[in-house]
Amino acid sequence: MNSEQARQALQAFVTQHVPLVAAAGIEVDHYDAQSLVLSAPLDKNINDKGTAFGGSLYNLCVVTGWGLTWLLSQELQLAGEIVVAKGEIEYLRPLRGRLIATVARPEQDALCHFKAGYARRGKAVLQQTVTIPDETGTPCVRFQGKYALVAEP
Repeated sequence: MNSEQARQALQAFVTQHVPLVAAAGIEVDHYDAQSLVLSAPLDKNINDKGTAFGGSLYNLCVVTGWGLTWLLSQELQLAGEIVVAKGEIEYLRPLRGRLIATVARPEQDALCHFKAGYARRGKAVLQQTVTIPDETGTPCVRFQGKYALVAEP
């Protein structure tokens, strides 16, 4: 499947299976096998201060990292359940515009380790960093996530 088909498949999957995606207006904006970009409108994710709600920022980061893990597992033909094993977020500054989260494809060594772990133990783990900048490109959020792919019995 090409990058556009993969983007559309991810959008369909998360919209169908994660009700929060629709409620928050999350869109899969871009995927090119090197990075994944998801976004959400401020008006559906706003707090009482007129800035992005912290929980919405966290959720967008989690879904973005999960989405890349899902796309990579499809690409590597590894079947299983993806779970978030750990997530840590740093709120660096308020965000007053559209929430746009980006995650880069892991290095090839990490992907080899991911695939080898799945082959040996039926479980694979990926560490990912998701960022959300403001309109000037200054980081507002930095999220570190650990995602596990567990083979179905």
